[in-house]
Amino acid sequence: MLAESLVALAGAGGTALVGAMATDVWQTVRAGAAGLFGRDGESRQSAVATRLDHDAELVSRAQDQDRVRGALAPAWQVEWESLLTERPELAQEIQAFVDRTVAALPRAEQNWTMNVTARDHGRAYGALGGNVVVYESGRADPPPAAGRSEEAAEEPS
Repeated sequence: MLAESLVALAGAGGTALVGAMATDVWQTVRAGAAGLFGRDGESRQSAVATRLDHDAELVSRAQDQDRVRGALAPAWQVEWESLLTERPELAQEIQAFVDRTVAALPRAEQNWTMNVTARDHGRAYGALGGNVVVYESGRADPPPAAGRSEEAAEEPS
């Protein structure tokens, strides 16, 4: 299992990568990402480069580019997680890639909104631009009283 810090790094990598799609810095970011994935073999580098081109085209053509970026970021997080699982020694280089990418993004692409909810004694992790935020819930909500629906239990008495 991948360490929490590496999962967060993968999330930041996915967010930064898709944030650069359809911007002036895309070709530089694309080359950097493909190069990192290329450390795991030439066939993977080629496959990743093809997918990057496809996803960047989706963002370019979208009327709501932020929505498309939001949909693509989790998939790229999984790709980064896979690379970090196989090559954990790349963590520092991936962090440097994320830092360079975020710094190069236009101001509008550096601001993201994320909603993370932790409940039922849960813990949720969110990563934006390399910053990891941990959310923990308190005690679990009590079950609804006997004979009352959950909605009725939430209404003020």
